[in-house]
Amino acid sequence: MSDIPHYRLYGDGDPSIENSIQPQLELREWDGLTVAEKRIALKEVTNRGWLEEGGWLLETIEYLNQRFLRDCPGKALHSIKPDRYAPTNESARRKAAKADFEGISVDGSAPLVYRMLTRFAQSAIAAHELAAAKKSATPDERKRHVDAAFQRFDRFANALNHIFSQFAVNQQLTRGGLVPRQDEQITTKLYEPTLRALSDPKWSSVSEDLRGMFSDYRQQNYPEVITKAHAAVQRFLQIAVGEEGKSGKGELAKLFADAKRQGLIPVNRFIEPVVAAILGFVPAERATNSTAKPAVKLTTPADALLMMNVVMVLLQYCLQNERS
Repeated sequence: MSDIPHYRLYGDGDPSIENSIQPQLELREWDGLTVAEKRIALKEVTNRGWLEEGGWLLETIEYLNQRFLRDCPGKALHSIKPDRYAPTNESARRKAAKADFEGISVDGSAPLVYRMLTRFAQSAIAAHELAAAKKSATPDERKRHVDAAFQRFDRFANALNHIFSQFAVNQQLTRGGLVPRQDEQITTKLYEPTLRALSDPKWSSVSEDLRGMFSDYRQQNYPEVITKAHAAVQRFLQIAVGEEGKSGKGELAKLFADAKRQGLIPVNRFIEPVVAAILGFVPAERATNSTAKPAVKLTTPADALLMMNVVMVLLQYCLQNERS
């Protein structure tokens, strides 16, 4: 039997050739894109059909105008008085919302664009499926409802993340919101699966702490990143052992011991020293770098990023054991 030929695209997998076609860029904020680049990115969102979701656009721009009325980001929409009894009025408002979305994408600040995109993505989450998940009797049933709730969201996130990757935008959209873009292996094997598991309503308060942590990192408030990371771990363990909302001293060590005793987080002689080291690192960083206490030293971006990654590793390990 003759060999079956394997066809290869020229330069496929060769970084030097691919870089000569489209040079690699350093990661940057949305503000770092040129107007031409923003228009190409926006056109790609349009071409993929996402801006045909008129209701999502209208909800998003209405939200921005209500939340930031003094600045009134959606001026085209705001100029049209709503009239729910007139179909033509609704159509005009949707067109205006689309024009506002496009204008903000090109001319808006990075924080405003990120807020708009995350609010738009939120509209893709099926609220009734999340409500059903909260009432589910079994973990498998809850997972089915959660995955159904995020089905459209995941598709939009995949599209947006491809665009962000192409333009070297330093953000990644996940079920937990925007997170800092890092090495692809860290993003795909650590952040995405962990935040997907935390999209279960059971962990909603943990997800809220993590969203705040990521937001503080984007705003370069690095000491507060440490504070919220510690809070997320503490909240996670409280929920795991059924003590959410309680407070006390020796939180992390005691909560982890309780989780082990209840069989919620199995450990062995190989993994326990690693977990113990992580649990020692988290409060130590809080004591020296966070806003919870007077900072002993300046918190650097590297400190904050390391803390986030350590916390995500710990949460992923605990979640994997919970499902096993």
